[in-house]
Amino acid sequence: MSEYHVYEQPLNEKVRAFLRLEKLFHQYSFHLKHGSDWNNRIAIDSILEILAFTTRSDIKLEVLKELERQYTRLERLSKRPQIDQSQLSSILKNIQKRMGELQAISGQLGQDTKNIELLNAIAQKNSVPGSICDFDLPAFKRWLMQAKELRQSHIEKWFQPFGHLDRAVQLILDILRHSAEDTDEIAENGFFQKPLDTNQAIQLLRISVHQDSDCYPEISAGKHRFSVRFMKNEDPATRPEQCQEDVNFKLKMCTI
Repeated sequence: MSEYHVYEQPLNEKVRAFLRLEKLFHQYSFHLKHGSDWNNRIAIDSILEILAFTTRSDIKLEVLKELERQYTRLERLSKRPQIDQSQLSSILKNIQKRMGELQAISGQLGQDTKNIELLNAIAQKNSVPGSICDFDLPAFKRWLMQAKELRQSHIEKWFQPFGHLDRAVQLILDILRHSAEDTDEIAENGFFQKPLDTNQAIQLLRISVHQDSDCYPEISAGKHRFSVRFMKNEDPATRPEQCQEDVNFKLKMCTI
């Protein structure tokens, strides 16, 4: 599928939250790996956003509930002879492992990171337009002037409380993304619509468009149907327009 660009549309708030967290985890990992002081700034911003996310809601409980739900649904498949029992057993063991890791965390997720004085100071200054300049927070400038290895070790320690959440969310989304097969579809004159089976809990739509296409999908979904309108925008300064030609694409309706 490397020759395709994939666009995803969550169909409930739970999956929407998991996708936002996944984006923050990937953003953190990318900038931690590169390690310049500018990368460190963004890695710290990612940690602060994850912390704000987990503070606003009991995300640990939501993730545990989803892992339990997926485990129950997948366990039922073990009774079907056509299922690869070895692969299924591996997935079930992985779910159990992630559940155990989260259940072992006592108290609020990320509480130790929340108490870091420097991170609190950065969070307070981040609302200022232009973000943090050296004169806003000299302590942060001094920290950024320390050796790369020391800065990396600090950042990894601050992220550590979210490591189990990262792996659990990724497992949930991996299972969901592999829960269906692609179908070949055509959007006539750039428009496609399909009803949603209310007996199936479709949680995620994945639209794959060939990389040579200059169209991209705008997806909207309701309770009973969803539509895909393929747009093109050769000049970002102008308003996008709907593609007038037929567009071939792949559709995956993920449910578990």
